[in-house]
Amino acid sequence: MELEALKLHTRLHPLKPTPPTPKSGGGLVDRTGTKGSFSNTLATELAQRKRTAHQVPVSHGVEFSAHAQARLQERNITLTPHNLDRLGKGVQLADGKGSVNTLVMMDDTAYIVSVKNRKVITAITRDAAVDNVFTQIDSATIV
Repeated sequence: MELEALKLHTRLHPLKPTPPTPKSGGGLVDRTGTKGSFSNTLATELAQRKRTAHQVPVSHGVEFSAHAQARLQERNITLTPHNLDRLGKGVQLADGKGSVNTLVMMDDTAYIVSVKNRKVITAITRDAAVDNVFTQIDSATIV
């Protein structure tokens, strides 16, 4: 096949933005499909992100699965920013040794963490851990 046969014979033109029509009225459309002002849309999005951020604690790139969040809540485990730093340090230490899934022991609580995903899978207190066996972990980190 010759190179000349492959050339396009139609000239391409750059796209130009289309101004809003009087019928559409312009304005932003939020995810519910209603039109609103930018400030209303922004306030809605910020409120949604604030709710989501409260549900999923993140520190040093470590996040919590829905299962882990439920265990934290039902076992009354609270994490301070300092504890989140320690947990993140434990995951970094395990990652440095090539761990895939680690048990991070911190004070009286054990956290099973997927090191690759940097996600806490579950959390258990010392009292609840009696007579339990942790499987599918390849390391234990004490912080």
